[in-house]
Amino acid sequence: MIAYLRLEVLRSLRSGGYLAYTIAFPATFYLLFTLIMQAGPMANGTQYEAYFMVSMALYGTIGAGLTSVGSRIALERTKGWTRQLALSPLRPRAYVGVKVATGAMLSVPVIGLIMLAGWLVNDVSLPWYTWLALVPALVVGGLPFAALGIAIGYTFRDEVAQMVSLAVYFVFSMAGGLWMPAMVFPDWLESISHVLPTYQAGELSWRLLAGDQPVSAGTAILAAWTAAFVALAVWRYRRTA
Repeated sequence: MIAYLRLEVLRSLRSGGYLAYTIAFPATFYLLFTLIMQAGPMANGTQYEAYFMVSMALYGTIGAGLTSVGSRIALERTKGWTRQLALSPLRPRAYVGVKVATGAMLSVPVIGLIMLAGWLVNDVSLPWYTWLALVPALVVGGLPFAALGIAIGYTFRDEVAQMVSLAVYFVFSMAGGLWMPAMVFPDWLESISHVLPTYQAGELSWRLLAGDQPVSAGTAILAAWTAAFVALAVWRYRRTA
């Protein structure tokens, strides 16, 4: 299982799609938005460059879960790879577990790159313990979307799964306040934003920036979404695997 996990991570790192969607796009957008748009501190006093650093790092983390997990499963189902694995000692549940672990591990490079850009380019200044706490908070925030990626991968085939993953990726990210703070949305859209998993995943890290505990009342909303995505993934897995 460890050998297969290593193979999956190395294969994804050599993928142009992973490099573009998960690393290059979020890092480029972060630099463009922060170097061109000169914004003041957020309402809670957080530096805008730090706030958006977290948003784009989470955006990349979600991309790792949806594209590296969901699209890859759909492609391997189309090519018959999952049927070949059924003949190996690797059990189907272990296969799914490797996919989730792969998504989590692949989120670390984009988190590190965007945090490095925040520090070197935008002079983001945070206590050392906040820098360290942000990494697991962002990885945990992306896990529900790895479960959603599994559900998509076991529901759709190949190119369709990729299009569905990208559509979900952009809609949830924009409506969840990752592209621009939800506080600038119209009231009705801000209310919707606050119940989305992307916003609550971001809250885990945005609260750290403000010096607060990451767990809040909204964490229950994120937990509910996670449970729903996991249940959906299990259902689709059992129907298809």
